[in-house]
Amino acid sequence: MRLFSLIFLTLFGCAGFEPLYIDHKNIRDELNGMYIITDKTKMSLSIKKGLLRKLPPINNQINYIIKLETKIKNNSTITSTDRKTSGYEIITKSKVSLYKRLMDYDKKILSFEEKSSAVFEFSPNQVLSTLASRNRAFQISADTLSKNIMDRIIVYFKKNKNDY
Repeated sequence: MRLFSLIFLTLFGCAGFEPLYIDHKNIRDELNGMYIITDKTKMSLSIKKGLLRKLPPINNQINYIIKLETKIKNNSTITSTDRKTSGYEIITKSKVSLYKRLMDYDKKILSFEEKSSAVFEFSPNQVLSTLASRNRAFQISADTLSKNIMDRIIVYFKKNKNDY
């Protein structure tokens, strides 16, 4: 029975599936004309830096604009029995808008929100350790968000390859 289901899934289960790398050159050409603007917060600038590492170099013509707006929220976590704060959770929400540059105006073609969270430990007597842990949590959130944003933009271009 397992052999039959494996053969059936192999032959008929992946109908209509097309991997992202098939149109890799077309997607790369679309990503080549991207420009990123942010709201100048530290997290938005870190996400922008991560996106710029993933994007190909900008050509002379800007075809698309990515707009990032980021909000950060801290939640304390209490784990000890004496109700002392032992760590914090950083929740980052990034609102992303993708605009297509037209002759007269910029048209919004995609809008979504990404969310990431990271935890860092709070050490009352060790300030440098706490700051290093906090900075590491910020960097993890920024890397995660930039990867997720890039993945969603690539999937959008792949899905709508005939519309642009």
